[in-house]
Amino acid sequence: MSVRMTESIVAFILFALVVPLAVLPWVHRQYRRFGRLRGWSALVAAAGVLYGCGLVAFTLFPLPVVGPDFCTGRRFSDSWQLQLFASLDDILRDGSPALWQVLLNVVLFLPMGFLLRYRFGRGLFTSVAVGVLVSTSVEFVQGSAVLGLYPCPYRLADVDDILTNTTGTAVGWLLAIPLARLLPPANAEHDPDLAPPGLPRRGLAFAGDLLVFELTQFAILVVLALSGDTTRALTESPRFTTLLSAVTLTFYTLVVPLLRADRATPGQVVFHLALQRVNGGPAPWYAVVVRFVVWWVPVLVLSFGWVLLLAAALVLAAWLRRDRRSLLGLLSHTRTTTRAAARTTPHPTPDHSH
Repeated sequence: MSVRMTESIVAFILFALVVPLAVLPWVHRQYRRFGRLRGWSALVAAAGVLYGCGLVAFTLFPLPVVGPDFCTGRRFSDSWQLQLFASLDDILRDGSPALWQVLLNVVLFLPMGFLLRYRFGRGLFTSVAVGVLVSTSVEFVQGSAVLGLYPCPYRLADVDDILTNTTGTAVGWLLAIPLARLLPPANAEHDPDLAPPGLPRRGLAFAGDLLVFELTQFAILVVLALSGDTTRALTESPRFTTLLSAVTLTFYTLVVPLLRADRATPGQVVFHLALQRVNGGPAPWYAVVVRFVVWWVPVLVLSFGWVLLLAAALVLAAWLRRDRRSLLGLLSHTRTTTRAAARTTPHPTPDHSH
């Protein structure tokens, strides 16, 4: 069933919802595989994520504005070019502009072939098969009006693009052979990840919590807005949106940690962090409640600017301490550690600090 959506809604869904939701699992996987997220291997992995985002952008953008005359003069069949090597006729007829378009399609898929061999160690046949699959998917999305989200296609699906994109994948794979000898290994050795997590990692975990919180609210509001006039009216009610924020934040920062043995919020799960007693062992349930009341309730009621200032103040206070414990840790008698370190100290140990 076709759903009409404006340019701003489609753009926001893709790059404020889909992309971050893809990045969070990627971060989690990096910590699970390597025990760290830094250095050359992290840069290569991040380049792969950015390339994927760029490929999505190239496939869909620029997004058109849907108006009453959007499909006037557009026939569905005109959006599919199924004649092989028709691009050669375009080059002979139009010259350089058509040639540059073909070369651009080759260059666009060079990074895919390069990464498939350099980072993932895939063979030529597998890499070419991936190139064919991804390129075919791109053309299908373009020719199907973004899987029916638009009333009619606004980009041309060209069978020759599959050939040129696949060629680019193969060339990128071949280029990775000599370049891999010059570059550091794409995958780092596993780090045990037992050292106390730094403030940047803990701060990014907090940012991950905010991201999950905001994206969940946005997804719910989008579904309600598209479900009908009755549910759309809820999205325009300040009382409902306030209630939705309170329920969502409480679920992620109170209910989820209480249900987890490591007492971690979603952002802490992504960055492989855990909450422990000061002398070892899982944090008690009341510590989660204290952290929720002291920190997350103010986050809910304060504006975004004040939240950032408060977070900066807490980071500064923790940085001034030798043990880097935050005010939340002091008040709840807990410390933030890595999941790997938490597994090595499952039970409380005597505290000889006094």
